[in-house]
Amino acid sequence: MKTTKKTTTRKYKTEPKGDKFIDKILENLDQVNAKDWEMYANLDSVYPSNLFTKKRYKGFNVMTLFLDTVVKKFTSAKYATFNSISKAGGKLKKGAKGCVIEFFTYTYKHKETGKYYSLEQVKLMNEAERKNIGKIPCIKNYVVFNSELIENLSEINLDIVDEEASENEISEQVNCEIFISNIITKGNLKLKFGLEEVAYYSPSFDYVQLPERKYFFTASKYYSTLFHEIIHWTGHPRRLDRELKGHSDIESYSFEELIAEMGAMLISLQFGISEEFGNSLRYLKGWTTKNIENRETNLRNAFTQSKKAKKFLESL
Repeated sequence: MKTTKKTTTRKYKTEPKGDKFIDKILENLDQVNAKDWEMYANLDSVYPSNLFTKKRYKGFNVMTLFLDTVVKKFTSAKYATFNSISKAGGKLKKGAKGCVIEFFTYTYKHKETGKYYSLEQVKLMNEAERKNIGKIPCIKNYVVFNSELIENLSEINLDIVDEEASENEISEQVNCEIFISNIITKGNLKLKFGLEEVAYYSPSFDYVQLPERKYFFTASKYYSTLFHEIIHWTGHPRRLDRELKGHSDIESYSFEELIAEMGAMLISLQFGISEEFGNSLRYLKGWTTKNIENRETNLRNAFTQSKKAKKFLESL
């Protein structure tokens, strides 16, 4: 379903809750320009991370912060919340605009009274009290600001030197091969190579076909393409049973393409492969315009399905 060349074709404030996370991704996707990526020789040098803890963001927070960094032409991808910046004595520049990210967390609610408790309060309860507390999964949105929006950054003495990549290209490839080998062995993935330029997954015959590896310009392009097709492979009726109607149904086809590309991005980023990130965003941009009326819903659902596909592969 994908070829080796993806040619598809204020004032600072905390945003209200809702689907602002997806809204921001779509807003920035609409602004993606191929030339924007030329200033970044290596995206690892601007991998989104927390300004204070230095920890890298995960999942699709990486995508939304990468987008924010590139579209706004920041040279750093260090982010922090308004509260954290204020506590450190920082002051945001006038008109600074933050970026919405999200975290999966839990709320704790008493089963009878409906009263909510914090995690700290629940930890202090005895076993009998905890039995009356329900654990409810939820998603919370936060607004974070790029460090370049801090007016007095130098005055708060923060070390914002980019962290070195944790793995080099050789170890990345080894880890990718182990991951793929495990899917072939335990998941019975049928992987074929040929002289055709097109890479695709065949639902009817249940196999993935790619051009021979030597025809890919870089290892990153090879793995990005392979991960995309393997995500399609997870949609087979014997696995996650998604609609794989292909070109005959443009709506389901475009939705499946979103799932496959976002899943491939998640896996690639997990293995430290970021060189194809720009191409992936342009690819996503193309497919999110196929069904304009339901863009937000489709992206949210595809996001969920891509995580489910990745988790399935990791469970093999």
